[in-house]
Amino acid sequence: MKLKVLGASGSKLPGFGLTSFLLDKNILIDTGAAASMLGFDEQLRLDAVLLSHIHIDHSLGLLLMADNLVGSLNKSIQIMSIPEVLDGLREHLFNNQVWPDFTSIPNGKDAIFKLKPMAEGKPVRMGKYTIRAIRVSHSVPTVGFIISDGKSSLLYTADTRATEKIWKEAKKIRGLKGVLIETSFPNRLHGLADLSGHLTPHALLQEINKSGLKVPFYVFHIKAMFVEEVQKEIARLKNSQIRLAMEGATYNF
Repeated sequence: MKLKVLGASGSKLPGFGLTSFLLDKNILIDTGAAASMLGFDEQLRLDAVLLSHIHIDHSLGLLLMADNLVGSLNKSIQIMSIPEVLDGLREHLFNNQVWPDFTSIPNGKDAIFKLKPMAEGKPVRMGKYTIRAIRVSHSVPTVGFIISDGKSSLLYTADTRATEKIWKEAKKIRGLKGVLIETSFPNRLHGLADLSGHLTPHALLQEINKSGLKVPFYVFHIKAMFVEEVQKEIARLKNSQIRLAMEGATYNF
């Protein structure tokens, strides 16, 4: 299982890519930086998108890639998530006002995107992977994903404040190799972090301890304007499990 970090930031400034990860060469986990970091031919190879929630920093690539691919794609890319997320995508983004409805363009049968609802906690097959969507605690309906190829597994928290269910599920995972976990704000903004459904370094450590997992935790979604402050606070935790998800890096799980 190869995972490339296309973007690991929770906000957009020059040199910072919005959250998006490429699994192998054909599955996206969120899409913030996907349209700007993947070439046209790479976008054509995509088979599926695991969409955690509809906030623009995670969904922007869907809008821009659709515009790139229309007229050139000879298949439909599946957007996979729980029904609330997919309903929100259609109502608020692909609504023919904010953006054309690329779930019906050029027609319903051959649309650029097809929506594939996932029942929370139930495994869904995509290629060689089994994927489960687990609800986390954010400001809008949001899921993290547990992804397994039968030998190795990866957990992606998406955006979340302190949460519970995903850690309970994580303890049952066979072959868990790593966790992608968000941390957005410095400790001094803990009130804002909790209000908006995010973690600080202090809250990050609490979640790691709560999880009981003994695997690497790769931090993403640090707000660009606070990146130095947050990284220093993470370093002061002196926890060898915590690593930074580096943009452009590829990790093998």
